[in-house]
Amino acid sequence: MKRLFTLITLLFATTVLSYGQATSVNGGSIQGTITDPSGAVVSGVTVTIVGTDTGSTKTITSDSAGFYSVGPLNPGPYTVTVSGPGFQKLSVKTVVRTGTSTPGSFKLTLGSSAETVEVNAGALQINTDQPGVSDVMTREQIESLPINGRNFLDLAQIQPGVILQSGESFDPTKAGYSAISVGGQSGRTTRILLDGQDITDETVGTTIVNVPSGAVDEFQLNRSTQDVSGEVTSTGQVLVATRSGTNAFHGDLFYNFQDHSVGFARTDNGFDAPFQRNQFGGGVGGPILKDRLFFFGESERIKQDSQTSASAPPTFLSVQQQFPTIPAAFRDTFSTARLDYNGPFGGHYFVRGFYESNADSSNFGLLYQLYENRDNVPGINGGADFATGHFTHSIRGGYEKFHNLIADGTGGVTSIYNPANLGLPGVTLYDSTDGFYAGPNYLAPQGTFQSDKQLRYDGTWTRGAHSIKYGANLNRLLGGGFAEFYGASLFTEFSAGSALASCGGVMGAAPCLNDPLNGYAASSYTLGNGNSIFTEKPGFGLPGGGVEDWRTGVYFADSWKATTSLTIVAGLRYSIDTDRANQDLPAIPCSSVDQSIAPCSGSANLLDQFAPGHPGYGNKVHQPYGNIAPQFGFAFSPGDHKTSVRGGIGIFYESDIFNNTSNARSLVINASGPFFNATGVCGGTNSVPLPGGGLVTSVNGVPLSTICAEPISQSAPAIQQVSAQYQAATKANNTSSNPGFIGGGGGLSTGATGTIYAAPYRTPYSIQFNGGVQHEFGKGTIVTVDYVHNATLKVPIIIDQNHLGAARTLNVAAAQNAIAATTSSFGCVGGFSSAAINCALAAGATITDFAGNGLDSAAKFGGGFPAIINGNTPATGAAFPGLNPAVGFGYFVVPQGRSGYDALQVVVKEQKSHPAPGILSANFQASYSLSMVTTASKPGTGGSDQFFNSYVWNQDDPNSSLGRASLDHTNELSFGGAFLVKYGPTISMIGHFFSAPPTSLTLDNTSGNPGEIFRTDVDGDGQTGDLLPGTLPGDYMHRVKPTNLGATINNFNATKANNLTPAGQALVTAGLFSPGQLVAANAVVQPIATLPTTRAISNAAFRSFDLSASYPIRLSRVREGLSIEPVVSMYNVFNMANFGTLTGTLADVNTANGPTGANLGSNLNAPDTFANLSQTRTQRGSGTFAQGAPRTTEFQLKLHF
Repeated sequence: MKRLFTLITLLFATTVLSYGQATSVNGGSIQGTITDPSGAVVSGVTVTIVGTDTGSTKTITSDSAGFYSVGPLNPGPYTVTVSGPGFQKLSVKTVVRTGTSTPGSFKLTLGSSAETVEVNAGALQINTDQPGVSDVMTREQIESLPINGRNFLDLAQIQPGVILQSGESFDPTKAGYSAISVGGQSGRTTRILLDGQDITDETVGTTIVNVPSGAVDEFQLNRSTQDVSGEVTSTGQVLVATRSGTNAFHGDLFYNFQDHSVGFARTDNGFDAPFQRNQFGGGVGGPILKDRLFFFGESERIKQDSQTSASAPPTFLSVQQQFPTIPAAFRDTFSTARLDYNGPFGGHYFVRGFYESNADSSNFGLLYQLYENRDNVPGINGGADFATGHFTHSIRGGYEKFHNLIADGTGGVTSIYNPANLGLPGVTLYDSTDGFYAGPNYLAPQGTFQSDKQLRYDGTWTRGAHSIKYGANLNRLLGGGFAEFYGASLFTEFSAGSALASCGGVMGAAPCLNDPLNGYAASSYTLGNGNSIFTEKPGFGLPGGGVEDWRTGVYFADSWKATTSLTIVAGLRYSIDTDRANQDLPAIPCSSVDQSIAPCSGSANLLDQFAPGHPGYGNKVHQPYGNIAPQFGFAFSPGDHKTSVRGGIGIFYESDIFNNTSNARSLVINASGPFFNATGVCGGTNSVPLPGGGLVTSVNGVPLSTICAEPISQSAPAIQQVSAQYQAATKANNTSSNPGFIGGGGGLSTGATGTIYAAPYRTPYSIQFNGGVQHEFGKGTIVTVDYVHNATLKVPIIIDQNHLGAARTLNVAAAQNAIAATTSSFGCVGGFSSAAINCALAAGATITDFAGNGLDSAAKFGGGFPAIINGNTPATGAAFPGLNPAVGFGYFVVPQGRSGYDALQVVVKEQKSHPAPGILSANFQASYSLSMVTTASKPGTGGSDQFFNSYVWNQDDPNSSLGRASLDHTNELSFGGAFLVKYGPTISMIGHFFSAPPTSLTLDNTSGNPGEIFRTDVDGDGQTGDLLPGTLPGDYMHRVKPTNLGATINNFNATKANNLTPAGQALVTAGLFSPGQLVAANAVVQPIATLPTTRAISNAAFRSFDLSASYPIRLSRVREGLSIEPVVSMYNVFNMANFGTLTGTLADVNTANGPTGANLGSNLNAPDTFANLSQTRTQRGSGTFAQGAPRTTEFQLKLHF
């Protein structure tokens, strides 16, 4: 309440003091300077602005500098009338766009005021007042261009540096949604505002609601140096304006139909995947009271049934052939309704609501692991833009709620491969080698909830040539949910390393690698405890899982019209997001830990023990209160204002999604309650400790070690019994301490995937710079060229500050004991002596044997826990235990990452009548960007998705491996346009052509065998699967190309293979092994399988071209404005095949089972064959997302009135 009172006080004060235009996020404006024929400014003239469609009228007088400014104004057509004594009256027809200052500088003509000069400014105009880089997609483009699924965000791709993404690529809760990447960064944090209401998903990113395209009037996309009034984002911002009613009744109805039997191309492997979409809806608007009160409403419904093509790895080709499709039903109903009122004080007032009910069946890329996604999203927003004397004000307030539920979708489905249909219910399969998934989806059930109460004020005060604007905003954000991971089914991991020599364990039987249940033993089972709460804060009726934030922003800016041709803008924004990094939690004292295992005592800081060399990392996390973001820019438009030179620079802060917040909270909660936990069995772990006491080591008298070696079809039922015991014990002890607490059940380790925010947290921000020129080449044609730079700093990255496995952490005593245990097991005497090692090597010992006894990283030997947790001492634990052997993994989120985007962007826009013979009108836009996107984050854990806390390539020097991000496309060309042919149809098109994305080349650590630090940790930081030496992230398709990858591999094998890694060198330096002994033990960098073909498989460029033809049949004799419009649209009309990328892991000779990659299928050193490439063929995604998918044809019928 204190925050709310403070903001209301601030709003009241600014309301009293403000005047002028408030373009910001709430609409557009008209501003300019009035001059006489000599160029001298004219004060005291009357400027009247009338809305063509609604009759709204605003009148203002130019000040002593001849300047005037009016706004915010609803987007649409306006007439500006300028009159003054001694001058002819000037009447100008113009158009106001969202987020844009429409040029309003006019030169008056001497004469009688009874005479009127009429001018049409045109729909396309040079932006002479704003320094940032942005563009507006208009209603005409939304209505005329071919959009598959009618998602208006698709049109944003016509702008340079913008790529459409599937929301499901962020999280399963976003199935059926889309996102837009701006400037090479993930669309996760692109901010989206609807009529000033922030509709961004704060939990995982992108939007919380699909908006009917028929309800969208237009939208602006800010790509660089956005207005100081914009919401928090360091990437891009979308400002959407919905349609309002007018003085004339207007509306439309539509029906769109697609079916795989008509005009569809076949999908993967020539399969004719069943598909049918019925999309229908409409809207209507008009006056309730002429010139005063208006309404508009729009609703759409999608009913889609489809079977997507299953794409299994080559090992399981027979499974794919038997089960070639995956059911993917989609239902979506989304609506908006709006009332607008032209009321007192020359004001505009409105209220707008939306509601969506969404249901989607998808798999989150997990092949046969289906889930059902359900969303319900209500929201309401209202605003007032009014004037009191010389004061104008813009106020917005709103509320929205996102309610998501996910359930397993495999039950009863017989058209997919499912162990339940083979007599083994409740088993989830995951092949970690090939990426095969089947059985119940392990992510279900879960729910995600979010609410957002919003209030903001925008105002300005104009004095002389200065237009000073300022404002404030307040958001009360609540998040919550639950997730019963691994609880509803038995998560079963297997790999090539766990393949059985005989099918089903039958003596003498041949192996059956294509049978997941009988051809493999489990490499591990994961048991969920049946709980689903991850944090202690109650929320949305649940006992836990809650997160919260007070977001506050205040801004101030001055737009100075230094001359009639030069505008200088300077501004400052201050913003706060509270508790996004768990700043509400205190530091954890060592006294809270079981003293029998505690690495420290008393009031000493527990978390500091996990970050040696970084004292204070475990303190209470810093809450940034100093996020002050200045910006500066100019726009210079000399002479006839047909050219504008602009430039801007500024700082823009980012937020931190709630997923990051909750993911980094569970480990540091020392509380009691029904918290989620999971444990593992098999893969070296042959016992399961039960909550409340007890240890399971056998089932019906059979040891778990024996069960683990059996085929999955035999071992899974037994392990399910263990899982039931584990969940029953959990339920009986649900009031006990958080089992995931790092000082308790967490076992003094963050684990391989857990994270903790380090105390010196800082909010990530970008420094953006742009400079460019815009020129009008004749009326209706504008060309814009901009250079855009975006350097993002303080990016949150994840680093193991205890550096488990790092070469510099060798414990000689532990290494000696591991060596002695290994030589003894081979019947050799002499302990860890050189002679004993030679004896063991002669008997067939390899590094795998030595590592299995502890000559390895603590990340592998001991599972990332300290020796004491596994009943060992530092001398009998892992040889590379980390900097502090008393604790395990110490993964902290630290603000040390960075990324960059540099681009030359060109936009050509044309909107004119009779542009060519036979063409009555044209509305065309083409965009090109020449760019480079860099990051230090790993693809798959970050890359271009850097704000989903991500890992780095080198933990000792995180930014040393700064390379191309996964969304980097050097060349991007997009275009869209509609052309009305004389006596013929309207032909519309959209095209996207992007150069190939990059891939990072890495060493092969996929075997899962112990001892990888001696084979693939070439920088000695403790991580394995390092970058190929001599390369940077994203080098493939750039410095390394398909034509020279073979030579690169050959050079590696000649110069790097069979060399020692830093871990191996540490053993030599300590006198434990000789180089020759390590070579004999195969504890060296492994040779890479050579390329079996002349060139490697290329990453494919992206190509898509959509085309539509429509012909309106006018029925004006029935009713004025009535028409029927049949339309045929073809998406990817030429059926240009698009592909994903193969894994950049270069398989070594062991994985390839030979010196070449001839038998490989999913690695870049596999044969360059179409069969290998086609496994990555782009298919339709969740919902209506079909970017780059095979051709589809849509038949549309529209009724306009």
